[in-house]
Amino acid sequence: MEQNIKKAVEQFETLIRSQLERVENMKRQDDFVDYKSLDKLIIGVCGGDGIGPVITDESARVLKYLLADEVSAGKV
Repeated sequence: MEQNIKKAVEQFETLIRSQLERVENMKRQDDFVDYKSLDKLIIGVCGGDGIGPVITDESARVLKYLLADEVSAGKV
């Protein structure tokens, strides 16, 4: 059992290190979009990835709720 835990920790460490490297690579890029500076942000919701219409509809509902102020202000 101890060996399984060590193996899991090693795999998790590899995953975390690769994700941290990915973040550092993204930080070095200078062509990213500064979304805070945009006049308006358009969010599209599109079905077809296999999660189903119920989850898609609920995701859109949650976004509308969380972004209600921004939607009212015409920012989203």
